[in-house]
Amino acid sequence: MGKRYVETISSRDLLKFCAFVGAICVFFLGGIYTNSSDLSDNQKSREIRSRRSLPDFKSQLLNSFKAENLEENLRYLTEEPHFAGSRRNNDLARHIAAKWKDYGFDQVELTRYDVLLTTPHKDLKNKVEIHRNGEVVFEAQPYEKASDTICALRQDEVKGEKIPILLGFSPSGRVKGEVVYANFGTEEDFGKLKDLGVSVKNKIVIIRQGRIFRGNKVFNSAFHGAVGAIIYTDPAQFAPEGTQNTFPHSWWLPDSGTQRGSSLGEAGPGDPLTPGYPSIDGIYRNKIDKSGLPKIPAAAMSYKDAKEILRRMKGPKAPKSWQGGLELTYYLGPGFSDKNLSLHLDINNKLETKAIYNVIGQIRGSEEPDRYVLVGNHRDAWVFGAADPSSGTSVLMELSRGLGNLLKAGWRPRRTIFLCSWDAEEIFVVGSTEWVEENAQVLQGRAVGYLNTDVTVNGNFSLNVDASPLLQDVAISLTKEVCDPTVPHTCRSMYDVMLERDVTKHANGIAVCDNLAFGSDYAAFYHFIGVSCADWSYIFGGTHGIRRSYPVYHSIHDTFYWIKKFVDPEFKIHLAVTKYTAIFLLELSDSALLPFNTQTYGELLQSKAKNLKTNSQFQVHNISTDAFMRSVKNFAKISREFEKSKAKSSKKEFRTLNDQMMQVEKAFVQTIDKNNPKQLRHVIFGPNLANLYGGVYFPRVNHAIEMARKTGDWELVKKEISVLTYSINSAASVLKRI
Repeated sequence: MGKRYVETISSRDLLKFCAFVGAICVFFLGGIYTNSSDLSDNQKSREIRSRRSLPDFKSQLLNSFKAENLEENLRYLTEEPHFAGSRRNNDLARHIAAKWKDYGFDQVELTRYDVLLTTPHKDLKNKVEIHRNGEVVFEAQPYEKASDTICALRQDEVKGEKIPILLGFSPSGRVKGEVVYANFGTEEDFGKLKDLGVSVKNKIVIIRQGRIFRGNKVFNSAFHGAVGAIIYTDPAQFAPEGTQNTFPHSWWLPDSGTQRGSSLGEAGPGDPLTPGYPSIDGIYRNKIDKSGLPKIPAAAMSYKDAKEILRRMKGPKAPKSWQGGLELTYYLGPGFSDKNLSLHLDINNKLETKAIYNVIGQIRGSEEPDRYVLVGNHRDAWVFGAADPSSGTSVLMELSRGLGNLLKAGWRPRRTIFLCSWDAEEIFVVGSTEWVEENAQVLQGRAVGYLNTDVTVNGNFSLNVDASPLLQDVAISLTKEVCDPTVPHTCRSMYDVMLERDVTKHANGIAVCDNLAFGSDYAAFYHFIGVSCADWSYIFGGTHGIRRSYPVYHSIHDTFYWIKKFVDPEFKIHLAVTKYTAIFLLELSDSALLPFNTQTYGELLQSKAKNLKTNSQFQVHNISTDAFMRSVKNFAKISREFEKSKAKSSKKEFRTLNDQMMQVEKAFVQTIDKNNPKQLRHVIFGPNLANLYGGVYFPRVNHAIEMARKTGDWELVKKEISVLTYSINSAASVLKRI
């Protein structure tokens, strides 16, 4: 057709046509280049995308990060203690907001919530004392001791010397009684005490830190009749190389070091006065005594002070596995060898409503601005919080600086990015939960995923990556793209180092993810509204057998000095984790087709369903799992078909495919009724109510089974299996091609 047309057109007509086309070209090209400021950001971004590929921007971003910036970030963030609601923490919020505005973010907000916090009493100290006939013969330290100034040790700790040792939400009260040693305070430990004939009723229980969440320890103590609880840091877990080889000589916790933390065990996450709703004006507040707060006073203690209690105890010798790292024999009690001695616990905490502030920065997407990718970590700390959380905030701020530079170069993400600095995580994951509760309806439809950068560096052992099932494949695969700095003079990937060092995260010779339980700001995103999440940290570990929980956790010694001296002197680990965070963020925000894998979910469900099916009690109580097993098999089949068809799809189908994958996780959120005291609604995975640090598959069914074992009523189990079956069928329907 084109050739015949050219042959029949006259020369004169051809000249006129060329002139006409030329005029049009001059008009439009002139408009583009002389009035480019009138173009929308979206148009500019598309134009730049046509001239520069994503890998160019990715390289520019990764090359912009500097170890010295990360070091300076951490130094500034940890100059003073910054507990939630404090002046310093609010100043840091304003500092972050100012930086993000300067970087050119489209919108920066400080979102305020008025929440219940625990604060120390100005005039009254928390006390743990041993009395002899009314006279005090021993008093535990109310504050931690700053380390002696030697060598290059900074004076940062001095600013934290008057930060009281407390457990968040512990009620005030004075109690006295005989003391019982309860090992780690698990349900099994209390059962063992009962078997050994040792009662904790009306006693004060002393428990070592570890194994389970401290709030569960306090709850278990109260449930079994104790009137008070003391949780201490035993050197077996916190100074296993000897109590003389500790900070500031090494990274182990010194004998005066103490781990603070929240003692909530029933409520949460979020403000316990407004479960499920944001703590803003117009929202009803529950009465404090109806909010699931701890029932008995509890105290945190160093192993130096705990030794003064344990060495005086009588009773049966504790089992061999209960013996700790102190140079003494552990006895169960109750009471002291000297019958004239008594233990007194005097807790003087204040519960008060205070303002907290999240900082939310937004970079609008160019092509899918109504789809949100979120990345964030909390800002508040129990004292200085160098590892927890300021290593993560340091990474977040360097990442945001790099993104600001990209914006100035003309880049925009495909989807909208939210950067989030959360407040009051330490008290019980409060700031992020309140924001999710306030924005739940929007996030349920628009949020693609949330990336959590809480404690990004607390050791130099290995990167640890955890994620919800849809993100597990990409979370692991991206570790292959970053060189691990702990292997000098090579570019061995983080993946290779994970595979070599961390034998707890292997399956068939492949590095794997764990799922996400309760531990940080992803809780409300994942368990409350069904948004896929990932979390990572370069962790503490080694030949001592301790993973994750680093020794100075939540103590005065979690300082800039501790990080620089013992963990990451040149901040190369921080730099590598920043790069990993950046490529993960770009993968979710800029990939046309989201890197979710639904087949992983199908395979996981098939694996976990077998454990549920074989429950011996189901046959006894005539509970059928046939429909449940069919739903799992069907979902696995449809997810395989979906992944095959996805690989053959065209670009015009990507938006629909992305939405289908996003909605899978949301299909697993049950909103009709709840069967546990927390605002946790995910039917596939959730926190273990006996240990919030741990997770459990099919949490609602398992909770119903536990209740049935106590009450004998198995009807709730039948109902929850049907709810689970319905949810899995709903997820399968989401993936069907229409």
